[in-house]
Amino acid sequence: MTANIVDDPLIKKIRVVHLADHTGRLQTIFPENHMLDIATVSRLTKRRFEPVANFNSTGAPLLKVNSCTTIIDTALIKEEAISIRTNTHSEYREVTGDELKAFFSGPLNRFEAISINTSLIPNPTENHLDDEAQILQALGQFQSIRIKQRLEETLEIPPLPASSHRIIRLCSNNKVGTDELSQVISLDPSLAAQVMSWASSPYYGAGDIESVEDAIIRVLGFDMVMNLSLGLSVSNAFLPPENGPRHYEDFWLNSVFHAVLMEALVKAMPARLRPKIGHAYLAGLLHNFGHLAISTIFPPHFSILSRYKEANTHLASEIVEMKVLSFTEEQLGSWLLRHWGLPDDIATAIRYSKKPHYDNEHAILAKLVYVTHQLSKDSPIEPSVLEEIGLSEETAKACASQVNQSSNELHKMVALINGKKPSLL
Repeated sequence: MTANIVDDPLIKKIRVVHLADHTGRLQTIFPENHMLDIATVSRLTKRRFEPVANFNSTGAPLLKVNSCTTIIDTALIKEEAISIRTNTHSEYREVTGDELKAFFSGPLNRFEAISINTSLIPNPTENHLDDEAQILQALGQFQSIRIKQRLEETLEIPPLPASSHRIIRLCSNNKVGTDELSQVISLDPSLAAQVMSWASSPYYGAGDIESVEDAIIRVLGFDMVMNLSLGLSVSNAFLPPENGPRHYEDFWLNSVFHAVLMEALVKAMPARLRPKIGHAYLAGLLHNFGHLAISTIFPPHFSILSRYKEANTHLASEIVEMKVLSFTEEQLGSWLLRHWGLPDDIATAIRYSKKPHYDNEHAILAKLVYVTHQLSKDSPIEPSVLEEIGLSEETAKACASQVNQSSNELHKMVALINGKKPSLL
């Protein structure tokens, strides 16, 4: 193999993913800009593989030739130049398609079309007003689902808790005060306990909280409690998934981290640009609501989606979702929140949270959720987005560092909530 080191973005890099079943391991090799098609691999091998738990963004190490059954994507042998490395710590080296074919000429290797060029995977619709039509069209591909004219007639959506209905009504009344909010939350003992646990968590350092009113006045504030209660009650309509991607963080911990980081970012923004802090908190708390909805409404498809995400950690989640479902978590989650009557800015922010250049109504809140996503993954942030929300990269990272330093407190917040409603996790 040619020994020159390469760092040319035009030369196609390979991706290595290891799969396994009860009889052994399979190594798959395909272009970095492709998505591994697990269904095709299963069809070719007549075996049901699961991705091996290796979530390094650079992919799995390349195993020694003929030490393991290997399938190499045929797209690679058509390339004049391929960038390859023998393990995750070595330098990339350039080889030709013919050299790659000769290198994997042993009896345990075969060349098959096992991946999909991501450029061939359709994008989600640009406008949320078209989401329902796209989701309905996608559901037409699910043979087990009977399609009706309207999405809410097709989906078996869990009923919205009575507490959510009450809080949504309060949201539209500008004259509501602490007494009314406390009364509504207290009608749901479980929700009241969750709010009090949240306010008494070590993160806020307020000590014991004796009532919902105490949580509002002493710690969280009216706006925060209103939106926190709404987020908790809506989420309680669903159970967090048991069969999700194994590298996906605990649902509530992920939600709490985003909510707290959203709060920190808003406080660091210039006052003239700040959205309502309670709405920012709620957008963070519900940012992955579509993940929750898919797991509850489409359990078999969610299981398939989870395996595809595990095998394709190098790709943006929406690419995998579009291939497997033909709609994204953000599309379904935001549609459902609108259907239930939650504030429009929350649904819009979640819908466009992975679109950094979205520039229409409620763009500031959407960009804040995007920044929170990127910070949580330690991924690059579009400089123009930071400029639009009035934050420097240093300030944004400082907010994330502050929240990360409170990791133990966040875990305790989640534990308190789960202790009041243990069936959630």
